[in-house]
Amino acid sequence: LPDVRGGLRADFSESSGALSSSGVRSSSERYDADIVVNWEIDLFGRIRRSIAAAEASVEAQEALYQDLMFNIQADVALLYYRINHLEAEVEVLERSLETRSQSLDLIRQRFASGTVSELAVARTESLLANAESRLLIIQRRQRSLIYSLALLLGETPSTFEFTPHVFDGRPPEVPTSIPGDLIERRPDIRVAERALAEANERVGVAKASFFPSITLRGTLGQASRDWDQLFDSNAQLSSIRPGISVPIFQGGSLKASEEQAIALYDRRYFLYKQTVISAITEVEDILQSVRSIEAQEQVQLRAVVASRRAREISLFQFERGISDFINALDAERSALNAEQLYLQVKSAYFEDTIDLVRALGGTW
Repeated sequence: LPDVRGGLRADFSESSGALSSSGVRSSSERYDADIVVNWEIDLFGRIRRSIAAAEASVEAQEALYQDLMFNIQADVALLYYRINHLEAEVEVLERSLETRSQSLDLIRQRFASGTVSELAVARTESLLANAESRLLIIQRRQRSLIYSLALLLGETPSTFEFTPHVFDGRPPEVPTSIPGDLIERRPDIRVAERALAEANERVGVAKASFFPSITLRGTLGQASRDWDQLFDSNAQLSSIRPGISVPIFQGGSLKASEEQAIALYDRRYFLYKQTVISAITEVEDILQSVRSIEAQEQVQLRAVVASRRAREISLFQFERGISDFINALDAERSALNAEQLYLQVKSAYFEDTIDLVRALGGTW
């Protein structure tokens, strides 16, 4: 677009008498009020491509911001599910502590009556202490994750309130195939693509610099040596000055600018290509992981059911004197390990699904 400027100027000057032929000092004044229009005719697209490059740069920055916000949201979701899944482990360990504490009381009574050995008491105490240690470790990890969640939400641990809860929900079902166009939604791909588009326009700007620059300059206004006569009809002035500028010798700067622009384009092209390849690889990797962890969850659930049944049978046999308490302790330990592993697998299922959403730049 043309550049239009309006101005009002006053010029007061006094010449030196020593420099004049008459030896007399003289003074003059001039007043100008005008509108000046400058317009470069974008015949070879230099300005047009500069604007397009600037717009692409803005869009890249917007995509970068969206990428930041999207990753923060994904991190919040990840922490939320981790904290709540740890709460499920806390509940399992608290139930196990209660059961093992009751078992320890029973074993101590039987040891006092001489029906079990001191080894059974020691092993029961060991299982109880191990469960207490596990509980403390998980609670410390959960507290640390809550502090991290507060940080992401812009709060301090002292002011942040969050009560973990156990939920039985499941992540959304992952489709058997995911269209490739979903990857185009990824903010990092949009950042790389817009940066590439900017570099492409910069190459066009550099090439256009070799061509002539055509300008038009027009002036319309008033000029007078007397302020009172500035806006008289005879004080009007106007001018139109077309011009053309052709680069003849620039010391190699134009060629160097073009080579620099091409090198930047090549670099951003390879970055864009690598970003797309990395995105596709990441999606495929996480997709396979989600499907694998889904199958593992079903297998581990069967292990939990079997270990609980084994615990019930071994405890029943111990109470009726069919087997010793060592078998019951081993069954209790196996059941607890199976339940904890199941909860960890379930947590990993949620986390992998969130990572898949992150890799796709959104849900499917």
